[in-house]
Amino acid sequence: MPSWKWILILILIFFLFLLLDYLNALAEESEGDTVKSITAVRANPGAKIDGILDEAFWQQAERSGNFTQYQPDEGQPASETTFVRVGYDDEALYVGMEMYDSEPEGIISRLTRRDRYVENDLVNLIIDSYHDHQTAYAFVVSVSGTQRDCYYYNDNWSDDSWDAVWESAARITPWGWIAEFKIPFHCLRFACEENPVWGFYCSRRIARKNELDRWIYIPEEASGFVSHFGHLKGLKNLVPPKRLEILPYVVSYEETEAKSPGNPDGRDFFGNFGFDLKYGITSNITLDAAINPDFGQVEQDETILNLSTFETWYPEKRPFFLEGFKIFETPFDLFYSRRIGKSPSLWPDGVDYYIDRPTATTILFASKVSGKTAGGTSIGIMEAVTQREEAEFMHEDGYRKKEVIEPEANYFAARVMQDVLKNSTVGVMATAVNQKNSYPAYAGDVDWTLRFHNGDYEWAGQVMGSKTGPDQDGWGGAMGFEKQGGEHIRGSISAEYLDRGIDLNHMGFLSRNDYKEAWAWVQYRTTKPWWIIRKTWNNLNVGWAENLSGVKLTRGGNFNNSIELVNFWTVGGGIWADYDNMYSDRETRGGPPAPIPIGQNWWIWLETDARRWWQINPFFETGDTWDGRFVEYRLWLNLHPRSNIEISGGPGYRRSEGVSRWLTNLEDEDGNRTDDIFGEQEMERFDMTIRATYTFTKNLTLQVYAQPFMAAVDYKNFKKLIPPDDFEYVDETVYNEAEEEPDFKWRSFNSNVVLRWEYRPGSTLFLVWTQNRDTWEEGMGDFRFRRDWDNLFDTVPGNTFLVKINYWWSL
Repeated sequence: MPSWKWILILILIFFLFLLLDYLNALAEESEGDTVKSITAVRANPGAKIDGILDEAFWQQAERSGNFTQYQPDEGQPASETTFVRVGYDDEALYVGMEMYDSEPEGIISRLTRRDRYVENDLVNLIIDSYHDHQTAYAFVVSVSGTQRDCYYYNDNWSDDSWDAVWESAARITPWGWIAEFKIPFHCLRFACEENPVWGFYCSRRIARKNELDRWIYIPEEASGFVSHFGHLKGLKNLVPPKRLEILPYVVSYEETEAKSPGNPDGRDFFGNFGFDLKYGITSNITLDAAINPDFGQVEQDETILNLSTFETWYPEKRPFFLEGFKIFETPFDLFYSRRIGKSPSLWPDGVDYYIDRPTATTILFASKVSGKTAGGTSIGIMEAVTQREEAEFMHEDGYRKKEVIEPEANYFAARVMQDVLKNSTVGVMATAVNQKNSYPAYAGDVDWTLRFHNGDYEWAGQVMGSKTGPDQDGWGGAMGFEKQGGEHIRGSISAEYLDRGIDLNHMGFLSRNDYKEAWAWVQYRTTKPWWIIRKTWNNLNVGWAENLSGVKLTRGGNFNNSIELVNFWTVGGGIWADYDNMYSDRETRGGPPAPIPIGQNWWIWLETDARRWWQINPFFETGDTWDGRFVEYRLWLNLHPRSNIEISGGPGYRRSEGVSRWLTNLEDEDGNRTDDIFGEQEMERFDMTIRATYTFTKNLTLQVYAQPFMAAVDYKNFKKLIPPDDFEYVDETVYNEAEEEPDFKWRSFNSNVVLRWEYRPGSTLFLVWTQNRDTWEEGMGDFRFRRDWDNLFDTVPGNTFLVKINYWWSL
């Protein structure tokens, strides 16, 4: 291991290269500003957003065109003509776009709900109002009038959860179509300047040609995105508005379930109310708060059969914890918002049956302060409070009892990032969880992302630490160097280290500690068409990992590629191969490492042209898993039988056999561990995901989500581990004397039906029906599709019926 002296020397060399590159960039900029620009004009008061562009100021505004193809023929002039014009007043920015089309009857117009993407003719407007070359606000309008918006950060990352209230109109004409935008300044963040210059970008998608035309040309081999924008000039004396938005809500629930001693009639009724608040503390800093938030309209989590020793990571779906939370993202997750409002974690002893047990912790209050100063400092401060949760149950001794199953808790996170050099950042973060009767849990980090040579190269890293008890502390870190620009060759090298004491899981997410790894990746890509191929991406990855005791955890690598054909179909596949035997140091739950023989697996997939009313994406994978075999099939479909109907989803099936997995540990009469018992696992799993959307109008939609799930696990050929690499078969009774029958079957069906009506901008009415069916059977591990499918709907479901309405005020 190199000494700290050599590490410091390497760091100094990196900073020297960065300094030289920065000075070179300054010299390039001093040669003159040749960036494409557009000039805004003062708009008429009370301009009407109707997609006509007949106000006087539109005739005075600069009409900028000369769009360039990004795809399919990169760098060529756009096949159709597009013009853009910009105006402004004291309250908003106005943008008008004219899309000429030689075949207007071929314009593809599909109706969908807000923030949904379907193949459509559309235009995209993006504003870098900070003009920091890293962050921007995007506004998309389709020819059918549907809106989408998102927030760009870190130059080319996007946050689709960001929502704003703005106006637009789209109108089809005999020669093409028109889009008109009104972006209120309360949607943007900017400094108070006399003559500001903003970053500006717009693009047009012609769906039938699979063509993307950009107002400013950004080569595909270039890294980054926002840093390449053109300039919006002509704005004068803009004053950032005072912002206060209030979104109160009321909600009513009815729940039904199977009758039980704890709920004799199987019904429950209740209601709730609360509100969200958004307040502009300054022109750049915003306070978001949620008082008694409710997320009943949110889609359920996907059902997952987790047979590993690692926690399942679930994506965030709650609106409050989505919008604006990207600032808290770090390479290792110090902040995992699903910890807030999680399922109660304590299970009382002696329970006969539950009369009432909450399934989630109630969030009383959550707030966030975020923004970016004129000096390039981004801040994020989050705090949330959850209430104490109690379970009421009948004790097995015959009396009624209440016990705390989750103490009240306070969650806190703070993040500061500073722009440095050219399009680079350095950040720090701290988190704290304080819970009654528990030691406070703290974590913190320093991280950096430094880009040079016009963003083609990146050096990123993170060093972090945690303290979760008097003698429970640890640290870890990661560092990587990546070439992320260039026409053909890209690649990276990275390494990470996690000591035995680090623990981020009170507020963050860390799969494991006691770990070190190194990875290398290289990619060769082609972007110019040849023969029947339009583009290719070819990747080679090689990795190595072990724990801090030297146990080999990963020794392998993979080659994978994807090929886009000239008909816009894409095919791909890959192969993974181990080059040495490996072990799992967690499988035996504290015992000796379990051996994993050398194995290989391979996969192939296909994706058809997304422009058609149908699209299919089959996937197949097979190979070794531990010392067994597996095979998996998946089929994904995207269907648009009518312009206002979307159906997506498909089935998946996986089967594995001969997989040696740990079952239990045997002990002698004194409680000393003697043997680690394994069984050869046979598993079959079938699941299907279905999503459908019927769009009545752009503001009224019906959405359906359903996931049937069936799995069975059967264990055979019991054996005990003979460390380090052997097993010895034992009689099944050896296991049965210690544990119950390990085989099981699991069937579930989850569904959501949501009618969503945005009855005025920012205000929504939800009608929701949620259903859950769940059956767990022990002692039987045989999978029979027809029988299990029929039995899937025999279980009495749990139903939730919800009516929720909110109302948006901007004061």
